[in-house]
Amino acid sequence: MVSFSDASRSSHPSEGTSSERPAKRPRLADCVSAASAGSWEWAQVISAVQPAIVALKVTFVVSFEDEQATVALGTGFVVDKERGLILTNRHITGVGPVRALAIFDRHEELEVEVVYRDPIHDFGFFRYDPKKLRFTEPAVIALEPKDLRVGTEIRVVGNDAGEKLQILSGTIARIDRNVPEFNTVYNDENTFYAGAGAGTSGGSSGSPVLNKAGHAIALNAAGTDGAASAFFLPLDRVCYTLSSLQKGIPVLRGTCQASFLFKAFDELMKVGLLDSHERSVREKEKEATGMLLVDSVLCEQKKLRPGDILLSLEGEVCIDFVHLEKILDSKVGSSVEIKVCRGGNELLLSVEVLDLHSLIPRSYVELGLDVVHGLGYHAARKTHLPLDSGVYLARPGYVFESLGCDWGSLITCVNGQTVKAIEDFVRAIEDIPDRQYFPVLWYDMREFRRDRTLKTGFAKMSRAWSPLKIWRCQSVADASPEEWESEELAVPSRPARLPEPPGRFGVLTGGDRLVRQLQASLVTIRFRTDQRFCTEALESGSSEGVGLLVDAKRGLVLTDRHSAPQSLGATEVTLGGCATVDAEVLFIHPQHNIALLRCDPVAVGLLLKGRVPLSSARIAKGKKAGLRAGEDVHFVGFDSQGNVFSAECKVSAVYLPSGKDEFPPWSVPRFRERNLEIAVLTDTPEDARGGVLCDSRGAVRALFASFDFQTARRDCREETTEAFGIPANVFLPMLEAIRKDATITPEVRSLDMEVAAVDLATLARGAGKLPKKWMQAVLQRCGQQGQVARAICVCRVLATGASKAKLRPGDVLLSVAGKTIACALDVEEALANPTTKRKREASKEVEICVLRDQKEVVEHVTPSVLGSEDDAELVIWSGMVLRRTPRCILERCGESVAPRAGGVFVQCVLAGSPAETRSLHPHCFLMEMNGKPVNTLSDVLLGGQSEKKRNEKRAPYVRLLLLDMNGQEHVRAIQPDSLFFPTLHLQRNSLGRWSCTQKD
Repeated sequence: MVSFSDASRSSHPSEGTSSERPAKRPRLADCVSAASAGSWEWAQVISAVQPAIVALKVTFVVSFEDEQATVALGTGFVVDKERGLILTNRHITGVGPVRALAIFDRHEELEVEVVYRDPIHDFGFFRYDPKKLRFTEPAVIALEPKDLRVGTEIRVVGNDAGEKLQILSGTIARIDRNVPEFNTVYNDENTFYAGAGAGTSGGSSGSPVLNKAGHAIALNAAGTDGAASAFFLPLDRVCYTLSSLQKGIPVLRGTCQASFLFKAFDELMKVGLLDSHERSVREKEKEATGMLLVDSVLCEQKKLRPGDILLSLEGEVCIDFVHLEKILDSKVGSSVEIKVCRGGNELLLSVEVLDLHSLIPRSYVELGLDVVHGLGYHAARKTHLPLDSGVYLARPGYVFESLGCDWGSLITCVNGQTVKAIEDFVRAIEDIPDRQYFPVLWYDMREFRRDRTLKTGFAKMSRAWSPLKIWRCQSVADASPEEWESEELAVPSRPARLPEPPGRFGVLTGGDRLVRQLQASLVTIRFRTDQRFCTEALESGSSEGVGLLVDAKRGLVLTDRHSAPQSLGATEVTLGGCATVDAEVLFIHPQHNIALLRCDPVAVGLLLKGRVPLSSARIAKGKKAGLRAGEDVHFVGFDSQGNVFSAECKVSAVYLPSGKDEFPPWSVPRFRERNLEIAVLTDTPEDARGGVLCDSRGAVRALFASFDFQTARRDCREETTEAFGIPANVFLPMLEAIRKDATITPEVRSLDMEVAAVDLATLARGAGKLPKKWMQAVLQRCGQQGQVARAICVCRVLATGASKAKLRPGDVLLSVAGKTIACALDVEEALANPTTKRKREASKEVEICVLRDQKEVVEHVTPSVLGSEDDAELVIWSGMVLRRTPRCILERCGESVAPRAGGVFVQCVLAGSPAETRSLHPHCFLMEMNGKPVNTLSDVLLGGQSEKKRNEKRAPYVRLLLLDMNGQEHVRAIQPDSLFFPTLHLQRNSLGRWSCTQKD
């Protein structure tokens, strides 16, 4: 397989700080030696040109065609030191917007800008300001395309993964090779490539191929995987382009919408070439060995056909690509006369020559992570589709991921409107309101060889979290740098359509008695969020689950944190199996796998008015609110197809997962269930997606919830979801308080500790004599539950929590607030679970009696008062997604790091952002910005503001102090990019709705 020889990631090299010329060594520690260069003669040649060779660090700020947003490394070399022009590969300059740095020989780092990228061939030019070069002696490498000959000894001088100069030797073996084929959208055409046995590696793309005179005779472009073969691009069109750039005139590039290959005469004879044609060519070109053959054409090309043999162009024999392109470039906007041989017959054709630059996308639409641009020349050629077939999905985000679209999809119709170009796409989506579904037709172009079926689906619009922008490149193909400008489109004022009530006919009428009784209370839930905002959600940003309607009039739904992990996202609830409405996350329990949703009251009102039977579930109370081992219960819930069914089950055990059975910590810290006795069934129904456990009369005794956790195996940490029962006595106090007063905000009192269960027999052997009254209570409680007698002991204490320095790991809980502790739920009941905002009552000290070192010890602890464990605010600054430091992070840090942890946490780093450019890793604390402490997100909004210096296009660097979760400090300097990565401030209002404000 042939692959580009670029892109490896690298850390940022050191920067010069002195204003005087330093005595720094070149990147090769001992300069260029005869051993490294192959001979003393080569060492002198390379030493002379070494200052002209630069390492390039290019950040693709947005996905474009098949280039994903990322940071890549490559090589370039100076070809005009007065104008600051650097030659490199097209796959290094990228096709879309980029930010790039050139690292010169003396470790100088300068910003460079794209001034030209060829539409077809694999070359492009960066430009730097020569006045800013302080330490490196200006040098230039001359281009000599005519010196590219078979047998020429060469050296490929470039960067080995951006770290140091590498020198690879070789000999030119071929100069008439057809273009190598890449498994990408882009592929070169209409040129020869040279080949040599030089094993180029990552970071060497764009390296000069030098002869002994120190001239560049070709440009390193690609290599063969698993073999020491390198492919070099000849410099004929490079010299033509460079000349135009030096003159400051546009670079004209023409195309007849056809791709040619060079074929030998013997092969051409088999497809119709006549002897007279060969003789005619040989008379004019004595050294000719073959001719050009049309390999493929665009759909728009109606005159040329694959298999046509090029006899003459504008009345002249044309048997090489240099001649072909020279004529086409001079005829842009007009036509050329082409004589071809088609199946032995001569045809004289007049073919229009188009501007190649106009066939390459120079604009795109951005909505969050969704990136869409026009169908370009290379994608149309690869799939043999007309250029106006649709628009190209370069990256799917929240909107188009809901369809199942992947990057490389071709969108042909949006919201009933045919889409041929990017302007059609904008008109089709700009008036679609937030949260509105709309139909989409598309093709999966990456699977086009296997499946060319037109696919259909519904996407959901999102305008609240990100602005809708259309970007346009304003530069022309001359020496001026590219400039991208954006236009933000207004948010439609009209609301999304509400579902029409289907009435009673939309409700299922089958099933047994329990199904008919509970189906009006059971709901299915679908959650999705932008992958940038996965604070508590799974990495995919989506999940599906089941919930229980606990208040039909107010639309309150009880569910688990798998189904509703966070409020920043779109939560949809399907009621009665027949109507889907939007919902907001009202409350996320800070300790347990429980969440409370509030459906859109307007939509619920319409459903009730439309006689859709919705009813509040009846929750069991008293002893029935708990479960015990051996009890018979009924499961009522959904299977994977969304059908409601019931099954008789038996409770196998109700226990507190402890020790090896506890829910293991996540590799990326997030919520982990603890301090909860879960119910396990002996015969869990197959294909059960979720539901409730109830008695024979339909009273709900437990929520059969989905628990997310990560397997504890070090070699394979997979995300796993498993269902367990949460007894009703865990969530019943919260529901009763909310039903009584709709205005209250649920709160939970906590001792900020994690407990585990220990067998009483084991404890007695290790702890000595145990309090008799307490032992009797534990034995009685465990006997009622049908399980082995176990005590509750402290296993972890939050380093910054209420029980710090009061409770210790290993303490056996005897009583809390006078209540004997026999299970984890006893601790919560002892703290009374206040659900009001009366802080005086909530902050009252409680007395805790523990068994410590074989002695009873009494401690007084003021419990923490916890609200919903959810974010109310996020800030995106320079590509860092920042949030208030959550409790799960502090729990992971431990005693040594948690007290030092800051109040702002770096949740993730966006691809192609300034933060990724400077190798900033996520999951750390932002402590300082330019020496100023950062305690809240407001500090980030203030500290991240920086003014541009006069005559500077970019803002100055901001120095950051970061603290990782191991307690190690790091310093990074980040240059904000207000154009492509402006500061975004996301906030949640009192109704649970999120909005986004751009601050830059």
